[in-house]
Amino acid sequence: MTESIIEEPTYMRDVRHFFADVDLDHMFGLGIDITTYDALKAESTDVYVHTLGPNAHMPPEPDRKWTAERSQSFFNWISKGHPLGVPEVQPLATSAASRIRKDARDLSADELQALRNAFSGVMALEPDDPNSYFTLAGLHWFPVPSECKHHEDKYNPWHRVFMNRFEDALRSVPGCETVTLPYWDITGAPPNFLYEPPFDSYTLPLDVHALYPAGYATSRFDAATLMENVASYGIPEDITTSLAEFRWSRFTTGIEGAHDEGHVSIGPTMSRPDVAAFDPLFWFFHSNWERLWWNWQQAMQATTEWSFRSTIDTSTLFLTPPFNALEPFSQTAEQAINLAAMDVGYAEPQGPDKGPVVPETLEPSTRGSLIASSTMRATRRRVSARVKGVDRLAIPGSFRVVLRADGEPVGRRAFFQSTQPKDCENCRQRRRADFDFVVDLEDVSDRSLSVDVELLSRDDPREGVTVPLRACGNPTLNVRVLLEEMS
Repeated sequence: MTESIIEEPTYMRDVRHFFADVDLDHMFGLGIDITTYDALKAESTDVYVHTLGPNAHMPPEPDRKWTAERSQSFFNWISKGHPLGVPEVQPLATSAASRIRKDARDLSADELQALRNAFSGVMALEPDDPNSYFTLAGLHWFPVPSECKHHEDKYNPWHRVFMNRFEDALRSVPGCETVTLPYWDITGAPPNFLYEPPFDSYTLPLDVHALYPAGYATSRFDAATLMENVASYGIPEDITTSLAEFRWSRFTTGIEGAHDEGHVSIGPTMSRPDVAAFDPLFWFFHSNWERLWWNWQQAMQATTEWSFRSTIDTSTLFLTPPFNALEPFSQTAEQAINLAAMDVGYAEPQGPDKGPVVPETLEPSTRGSLIASSTMRATRRRVSARVKGVDRLAIPGSFRVVLRADGEPVGRRAFFQSTQPKDCENCRQRRRADFDFVVDLEDVSDRSLSVDVELLSRDDPREGVTVPLRACGNPTLNVRVLLEEMS
């Protein structure tokens, strides 16, 4: 094996790739975690000693011993202060998965008819059938509110498994064995067929809650209104920003924030997790969020549990038993991360109107605060504003936070939650929510800043009733000049 010495190595670009999955797995089994930046940094001296030739202990196989060049590169990383750096983004590869989900705009006539048959088939099943539309949509919240997996690390893994379970049900309909669940790219209008039966609405055959009795029919905005809402929340821009984040906490927080805004943009049913999954558009909507995470994993070289851990900058507990469970499904969070095992892929859109994709290169991100050991510089034209500590349990349902300057809105963020957050264990554990805005300095300089928290209307989530700030925890507003982390 021929290698060159890397004089200025960084963790994300170079060092994390020095370890094979089998090495990380082996060490983890011995109680030594070197799978994340912070963990490897803490163990770096021992790793260097144990991998240094000619009498290296690790890796054990002779043909996988580190070369002198790799050892020197690793030493350089230590001596330079363990720089984090940014990854080299990998181009999206053609998927070898057996299930390939297409852009909903690219379906053939036969594929669309098969999809209609599949949806009609599961909708026609008795409500207590495990493959029925009623049973599966009900797993998202009502009538089984204990399955909430939102605003936490397991949001993406849980919904990935949920989508696969629903797709399995569609495939159980005779003649629909090869159906896959298309994605609707929210940056473009929904295809017309999504406003036609059986995709336009669903009527509850049984009560799921006093607010949603049998006979409740799902509803949503027309396509034009929906897209106006998407634009007003800046969802395409939020997606683009999130896809450029290489740290897991920042990607998942940003992408779920855009997801929340998408839900409330679509209409009355989708604005509430209580019944959102009963709207047939939910499945096409969520297929797209799954596609974006799938793309991000490939681009960041994080397609297995061990490689994925290299992007985590917070706790990895959600990948560790028993905290990795994704009830009511048998798969666990670390299994959902493994793209090869999940065996689902996504086809790129065929038309010219393509939505946000992972950028070809990444720049150091800008943040309101960085650790003091980072090399940084202040930006001149952008500031961050954080509304911190909103007590979400005091707000019955989805809401938005509006940042105003001299009374004019300069930013808004939506939060997707049940009408009964106090009854949700996950919500209680994460009762305080923060909301970040990045705004132009000229939009807020020498202006009076204020914050409104608005409870969204159940009938029309474009409308809101202001919640007194003292009633939702007296949140604070922090405004800071953005700092740019330099590699």
